[in-house]
Amino acid sequence: MSIYDKDADKAQEQLDKISPSMCYAKWSQVSMHLTNGMTHSCYHPPTHKVPLEELENNPTALHNTEEKKEQRRLMLKGERPDGCSYCWNIEDQGARSDRIYRSGEYWAQESKEDIMDAGASGNINPRYVEVNFNQACNFKCSYCSPHLSTAWQEEIDEHGEYPTTSPHNNIDSLRRKNLMPLKVAQDDNPYVTAFWKWWPEMYKTLRVFRMTGGEPLMDKNTFKVMEYVLENPNKDLELSITTNMCPIVPALFERFMTLIKQLDNVEHSAEVYVPDPYDGTDWQTWDHYIIGADAKRYHDSELPSIEREEIKQTFLQVGQCEEQGDNSYTYEYKYQDKAYHNFSVFVSLDGWGQQAEYIRHGMDFDKVWNNVNRFLDETHHTSINFINTFNCMSLPSFKEFLEGILTLRKRWNKQTQYALGWETPEQRIWFDIPLLRNPAWQSIQILPDDYQEYLVEAIQFMERNRANEEFVDYEGFKDFEIEKVKRNLEHMKKELPRDKLLRDRADFSKFFNEHDARRGTDFLATFPEMSQFYFMCEEAEALNG
Repeated sequence: MSIYDKDADKAQEQLDKISPSMCYAKWSQVSMHLTNGMTHSCYHPPTHKVPLEELENNPTALHNTEEKKEQRRLMLKGERPDGCSYCWNIEDQGARSDRIYRSGEYWAQESKEDIMDAGASGNINPRYVEVNFNQACNFKCSYCSPHLSTAWQEEIDEHGEYPTTSPHNNIDSLRRKNLMPLKVAQDDNPYVTAFWKWWPEMYKTLRVFRMTGGEPLMDKNTFKVMEYVLENPNKDLELSITTNMCPIVPALFERFMTLIKQLDNVEHSAEVYVPDPYDGTDWQTWDHYIIGADAKRYHDSELPSIEREEIKQTFLQVGQCEEQGDNSYTYEYKYQDKAYHNFSVFVSLDGWGQQAEYIRHGMDFDKVWNNVNRFLDETHHTSINFINTFNCMSLPSFKEFLEGILTLRKRWNKQTQYALGWETPEQRIWFDIPLLRNPAWQSIQILPDDYQEYLVEAIQFMERNRANEEFVDYEGFKDFEIEKVKRNLEHMKKELPRDKLLRDRADFSKFFNEHDARRGTDFLATFPEMSQFYFMCEEAEALNG
């Protein structure tokens, strides 16, 4: 059983003692969309509007809305909020849902007492926060939308919506759903203003903070957050950013790299209490004091010998120590270390080479790959997590994508030499393959059965390069990663009703014919492997009118 499952077992037991529908994430996690004033707890419930009147005297209402408090009340009573149907459906099938898994995460476990103190009606600071400050973005990804990308909005403003059955990029429809950004200047956005009022208090207990977009490197608030962490180091913070690693203005990436390197090497201070070094002190005892004083920094591991010796020699210079009056001394020393626990970059990459560029229009693949390697080379306490939003166009180059992951792992997941002279192995390269479900006309379910072979070959490749679980292996593919690909394959095998299948394929043809006309792209030249499928979609369009 994995540690993840063990944590979930523990969480299940805790939650059941409170109520059969209890979920810590409803209190301890939040995604805030400051562009339009929408919020939800975890990823699954639909977003809802934050009433401005609730924000006037309570900036925490970005998370602690009256609607969310009502959902918390239902959970404490053992009732199921309708918005959490994603988890209820999974549990009703006898499986364990994210309600349990998220509640087992360390940041949720840390919140238990605060959650019970807050109850249903109290305000609470979340431990896990995602935020997007605005929709500014230089990409027009095929599955994206005007409310998440200014480049998309500009195209729709100029050419109108795409002629698909589903109004995926219809601005009027998005506006009715309160998804379009507020028509205000960034400095006048009341939700951004409320965020910064709340931020100093939220930051004190924050464990996970992730900035999304749009493209965060195009927003000044991203750099404001990084500068705040630089001035206020938080060794318990997991800081991350979702970026395309291909900003239209190169200076933005340079500013980002400068700040990361500063955050990666911040001056800290520590105070060590020791007995009189001239009174027959056993240096083993000294080691005990030194290691104990710095246990938090090294997570109860042994202080690197090179630094221990350096500190010991410094203590011998009694003049640099402050006498306590009892034949003991206190010494404050400084050291260089990171300003956070970990920094992760989430890079969206849905294919390989030209096919990746087609899916994520505006991408320069070579630039992205070079920037990824530069980031890994010039920083140390960091990681890259590739997010392949798995859609029907991801399949032809998926094996190349995996080969790229393997290449990076062999290069960067090795022992890293630090300035202090110690080494440690790290898992710096990660990836995930969440299924694209909307828009439906780009789902893997609309592909013919023979396209399943792409995933079969990918699974075989991963199994040939499987990580050895008997010892720490940071280069191969993990069992859970292989299982994710297998689950996507099983999802692909699920048959759609014929009328829906034909409608989705017709929309595929309508969308990408218009896509090529507007953007000067060529689907068939980029995806020659998919020509047969493309013609099937054109036939479906003809049948559906």
